[in-house]
Amino acid sequence: MTHERRAFLRHPANAPIQIFPQQQVNHLPMTDISHGGLAFKSDVFLEEGTVLKICIPHVNPPFEASCIVRWQRKLDDDNGFEIGVMFLDEQTRFRLRMVEQVCHIMQYRQQLQEQGRELSFQQAASEWIDAHAADFGD
Repeated sequence: MTHERRAFLRHPANAPIQIFPQQQVNHLPMTDISHGGLAFKSDVFLEEGTVLKICIPHVNPPFEASCIVRWQRKLDDDNGFEIGVMFLDEQTRFRLRMVEQVCHIMQYRQQLQEQGRELSFQQAASEWIDAHAADFGD
């Protein structure tokens, strides 16, 4: 299972996600995102092989796709579990790659805001792409 978990380079992400059919939690913190899937924190243990629908509502257009739980681990701080999921088709994986880029841009924009520099999303995207697009390839 470790081999599958490390099949793609993972990137940190902090955009909240929604999972369905779990109804008692509205937004869960995403811990990382990669070409093949993503991981998130949950108070609920999800069995390997469970099929979920993931929604990332804070990107435009919102990202929605079906995925399957590939791994889970108990968090050391006793605050639930980290759950890793894999998306089921190549088209979804490509769309996730675009979401991954948006998450990087959002994080870049937030870092600039913390430094006192206000940019629109489009301005931040333009700067981030100029600086990092070459490193963002497959």
